[in-house]
Amino acid sequence: MPPAEVVRLADARGPACHAGLGNMGQVVTTLYASRLRLRPFAAGDWPDVAAYSIRPEFRLYLPLPPQTEESARAFVEDRVRGGQPNDAGDWHFGLQLVEASRLIGSIRIGVREQAHRQGDVGYALHPDLWGHGYATEALRRVLAFGFKNLGLERIWAIADSRNEASWRVMERAGMEREGVMRHHRLHREEWRDSVLYAAIRDQAAERAG
Repeated sequence: MPPAEVVRLADARGPACHAGLGNMGQVVTTLYASRLRLRPFAAGDWPDVAAYSIRPEFRLYLPLPPQTEESARAFVEDRVRGGQPNDAGDWHFGLQLVEASRLIGSIRIGVREQAHRQGDVGYALHPDLWGHGYATEALRRVLAFGFKNLGLERIWAIADSRNEASWRVMERAGMEREGVMRHHRLHREEWRDSVLYAAIRDQAAERAG
């Protein structure tokens, strides 16, 4: 499933949301789902990020140049430096299977309009693990975090209209299609349409399937 657009860890059997202190005393948050740990990025994560981001299929629907080990290192360094949330209001989590140490992807939730309680999400997963429900599980957990912990009323996401696997994840997580944005992105000299999905507080859980 190509992407839509990632302290000392508590035990995987611990609470669904664990807050602790990271470097320089800032509060960091780790979330848990049934098979996943969603944790802050650490400096040593870049080889795991490189392992999936350099794959050609990873950027199939993304307006990104070819990725390298250097771009993966810069991506991780930016997330570590930015903290939770960063100055733009984004919470970045690396995705980990609870029984493993390597990262298998990333997910982000951002507060876009605080006064109106709006947020957005984006996610990516290692191509070798597409089709196992991990992206759906992570998205459901982050939507719950956005509604319950961040106080958001609406959370939206976009995907290339051709990226059916990604927008099917949104549907399974309880998001509803709101429309199509025509010629939304110029992608490798070709205009691409994007689909817009959103979840509303108190409705997402009812729609998740």
